[in-house]
Formats: sequence, structure tokens, C-alpha cells
Amino acid sequence: MAKSNIYVGIDLHKRKFDFVIMSFSGEVLDQRTCLTELASVSDFASRLTMRYHVVLEPLQNGYWFIDQLHPYAGSVHLANPGKVRLIATSRMKNDRIGARILADLLRVGYLPEVYIPDDSIRQWRFLVLHRIHLVRDRTRIKNRVLGMINREGHKILATDPFGKKGRAQLDSLELSSPLRSAVDNNLTTLDLLSAQIGLLDREIEEIAESDKIVQLLRTIDGFGPFAALVVRAFVGDMSRFRNSKAFAAYTGLIPGYRQTIHTGSITKQGNPTLHWVLVQAVTHAVRRSPYLKRLYYRLCFRSSVGEARVAVAHALARMIYHVWTEARPYYRYRPVSTLLYR
Repeated sequence: MAKSNIYVGIDLHKRKFDFVIMSFSGEVLDQRTCLTELASVSDFASRLTMRYHVVLEPLQNGYWFIDQLHPYAGSVHLANPGKVRLIATSRMKNDRIGARILADLLRVGYLPEVYIPDDSIRQWRFLVLHRIHLVRDRTRIKNRVLGMINREGHKILATDPFGKKGRAQLDSLELSSPLRSAVDNNLTTLDLLSAQIGLLDREIEEIAESDKIVQLLRTIDGFGPFAALVVRAFVGDMSRFRNSKAFAAYTGLIPGYRQTIHTGSITKQGNPTLHWVLVQAVTHAVRRSPYLKRLYYRLCFRSSVGEARVAVAHALARMIYHVWTEARPYYRYRPVSTLLYR
């Protein structure tokens, strides 16, 4: 660590950011507040040199902020907010104190960092998150429509209330005028969302066909183009995990240890989207994989459905690690013990 290095801690917000510049010895050289606008951020970044090493906590506009600093600073780091306990527990907490603590942690080499993905990975993350949000919006509208017609005692007998037969029954219901207008408006929005989701699915399919890692992940039981791309986007670089157990810990699908001889519920730490997609993939995986099906029903009998789903999701996480790092497809009838627990 060169003594000429200078460390910059930044407490970033939507409208402003506070920064503290610290020398190698820990002396505060400067501290100010600036607006989080392109002109102000560009001016701040242009004053940096390769001697400057910057650290900030992740925020919604954090990646944009990092992109402005990268051409000028020697390095840019993202702090792990869950592990920077000093800021959360400090009795004297304000933005500049937070920025100073970040700079100090980077200076002494004790900064817990977060992985910074490249631009293509960020775009994939935005794409799959956009699809997730649209699907959730569509589900809310479906539930809203069913709740509306239930107010006047109507029910849809079709298996899929919003399929071809279900929509025909919805159109034929004798509803009051205000209720009919509200239902039709929601159905129009539902059709628009479905069309947008279809366009996103085609785009995701094209990306899945062009990326070798996504193609490998699709060989795992329960993983289609969307689930495989979610894993690819939110993992980014698998080499940052030392083994399959470390990757499973990143998904939050391992038990937490509260005492030396007792284990608690799963930690649910790590990336929530990755955790969610693995649990969602369980439904399809247990239908296609004989091993995972036996594991699932054995645990359903011994404990509960929830614990069985978590156990299968954990097994899927370890499969993903080996398929990715070994760069070879997963075969359904390959002995699972050799894949999971080497």
C-alpha cells in the first residue's frame, strides 16, 4: 500500500453526496457536500487522480456514480452495508461521519466489499428485474379482477380464469355498469402487460442462446431461459466463491448457526432475487429430476413442505456452482453425489 495513496469515502444520496478525503496516515484533507447531478459529479470526478481510491455504499444510482469516477480514480469500491456495522451502530451518526468511516476502513484494509458487475451484467439484471416487476403487476391485476366479480357473487369455473375459456366467461358475466367498466379497464391493462412480458421473453431467449454459461445452466432440471439468465446476471463471476458451499451461502439457503451445537432457520442473506428464483425453480425441478423428487418427498414426510423446498433449492445452488465452474452440462442421471459433494 503506497504512502502516496489518498482515500475518499462517499455517503451517497439521491440529491446530494458527502465526501471525506483522507491521507495515508488518516488525516482528513477535505470534506464537503455536493449535489448528485451530472455537472457536479463530473466536476468532482475530474479532480481525482490515480492516487485516489474511492469507496461508497450501494444505492439505486450507485452504478451510475461509479461510472463517472472510474476514468479518473485509481480504484472504486462498493462497501457491503450489511457488514459495515460501525456506521449502523455509531451513536454519533451523520453523513460525513459515515463517509469518514468508509474511507478509514478502506485505508486500513478492513473494508467488506460488494462485487461490481460490468455493464452487460447490469443490463441483464435490469432486464430480468423488469420482467419480474411486470409479472407481479399482472398477478395483482388478476387478483383484483377476481375480487371485483366476487363482490356481486360471480365466480369463474374455468381452470385458468384468464385463459381463452375464462375470458369468455368474464365477458359474459352480467355485472353492474361501474363494475363492468372497472373490469374491462383492468383486462385491457392485463393484455398490455402480457404483450410486454412476451416481448421480454423473446429478448431473454435471444440472450440465452448467445451466452454459453446460460446454455449450461439450462441443462439443470427446472431451469428455463429466464431462471438461467437470472442466475447468470446476479452471480456475474462465479470465481469469487471458493466452493459450492460458499455459493449456497450467498443465496441465503443455508442454516444459520446460533450456538455451537444448534442450527437455526436459513439465513436469507445474500442476493434476494437469486434466492427467489432458486425456490421458484423447485416446482419444475422436482417434476423432471428423479433425485430431487425423492429428496423433496422424503423431506416433506420428515419435516415440512417449506423445508423440503429450501433443501431442493440448496441442492440446485450447488449444482449451479459445479456446472458453471466445470463448464459442462448437467445430466439428469449422472450420480448426484459426485456433482454436489466433491
